[in-house]
Amino acid sequence: MLNIFSLICSLIFNNYLYGGNKIVEAPFNFFWEWITVFWCVWSSILTCFYSAVELKNKSEGKVRKKGEMLGLIVVIGNLLSMVIFTTYLPKQLSEQGISRGVFWWTYSIIWHFIAIPLNLFYFFKFAKFPAKRIYQKKTFVYLFIQPVLFFFANLIRRFSVEEKYLIKPWKKYMIPMFGWIEKQEYGKFLLFGFVSFFGFWLIGWGLIEFKELICLAKNKTKKTLKSKKINSFWRGWG
Repeated sequence: MLNIFSLICSLIFNNYLYGGNKIVEAPFNFFWEWITVFWCVWSSILTCFYSAVELKNKSEGKVRKKGEMLGLIVVIGNLLSMVIFTTYLPKQLSEQGISRGVFWWTYSIIWHFIAIPLNLFYFFKFAKFPAKRIYQKKTFVYLFIQPVLFFFANLIRRFSVEEKYLIKPWKKYMIPMFGWIEKQEYGKFLLFGFVSFFGFWLIGWGLIEFKELICLAKNKTKKTLKSKKINSFWRGWG
């Protein structure tokens, strides 16, 4: 629900960005821009889909391997959203002509610092993903699907809409790698792409390993408590 609330607020804010009414002016171009430019929008839509799948599976008492993989993809995307938002925050606040009042701060904080941590908590608490699967080739391929689709969606939009929808008050793109393509700086582009895709897998590996450490710590704590109870019992008889 928090993701849906944040998505609606984001739609409203970006619709009136720099004045005007983008939805009325060109609804197709606005939604195309909104979905492709912002990684957090992309990730939140996927999170809503994942939540619906999880609710359906739980109501049917099913556990699906595809659902486990989707859960990992979603949590990586959300963690990246929080990192990207925090990194770009100083730049966003310094932009001229944009009023970021109580409305923007409220939904931005709820979105990036409440909804996303809750998603991380759910993953560590309830999601099941065997640690050995992170090293499988299939997992490596699956984790690339989201960033690759996001990349091509941005690229397609760049060359499929009129030029007037790529300048203010519209957005051209947010990720610098697309600018490098236009400037023919292919070395930067390839390096950024390689680091980004490998980094996506590395984040997944880190999350799984951290989850394993949490499980080990819990099991160790349980064994310690059980051992203490047994010792206390025998002392009581001694």
